[in-house]
Amino acid sequence: MLKGLAGKTVLVTGAAGGIGSAACRRFADEGANVVATDISGDAAVAVAAALPGKAVGLAADISTAAGAAAGIEAAVAAFGGIDLAFLNAGVECFAAPIAEFSEAEYDRVFDVNVRGAFLTAQAAVRHFTGAGKPGGILFTASIAGLQGSPTTSIYNASKHAVVGISKCLAMEVGPLGIRVNVLCPGVVDTRMMRSLEESMGAAAGVSAADMKAAMEAGSALGRYATADEIASMAAWILSDEAPYCHAETFTIGGGLMA
Repeated sequence: MLKGLAGKTVLVTGAAGGIGSAACRRFADEGANVVATDISGDAAVAVAAALPGKAVGLAADISTAAGAAAGIEAAVAAFGGIDLAFLNAGVECFAAPIAEFSEAEYDRVFDVNVRGAFLTAQAAVRHFTGAGKPGGILFTASIAGLQGSPTTSIYNASKHAVVGISKCLAMEVGPLGIRVNVLCPGVVDTRMMRSLEESMGAAAGVSAADMKAAMEAGSALGRYATADEIASMAAWILSDEAPYCHAETFTIGGGLMA
């Protein structure tokens, strides 16, 4: 068991996805109360219902201020508030050369990945400071937020922005006892990767299976991460096992950044 998670209340956004649902399970296994939010309310409710211990699930569109605050409001009603926030919600983009991207695709990705992360972090900070208590915030970005790659400029740019938001926020709220970090996974075996394999493969003129093989080969471990492996890292960062980790960018890529 990790120190400092039992009895805490953790908000998880994007809770119905691969990493989000794995994180909900890990936090619950550590004895935390879980507030699971997702654009798909039914899926979030199902994730929460399957957890041991105390959990609530609800629909929340984090691209709006009301949606970003909804999970915290639910946590206040159910558990008196949150102690930790795993801001994990995100969407992938279609792969295309930059000259071919539409404004609609840009808006779709940035509304969730950047605006949603900003608004949810803002709501969490207001909650922590209003309650006069310390807290922890962990963003999910991506290794794509630390490097460039062809045909994914919108996604990469959005994740660069998440890393930037986390760095600025950490400088603001560290003196208040609020720890802020960002987690940058590499390739993870989730539904999102199936979509990326297909669209990136099409852009490169190869099959989705060939694209997957190429991305696996790019890792020194020769495989994708599991969602549970990412969730374990998230739980450790937010726990009391890592009290001096603040304003950090954690990569978990199996050697992709080597």
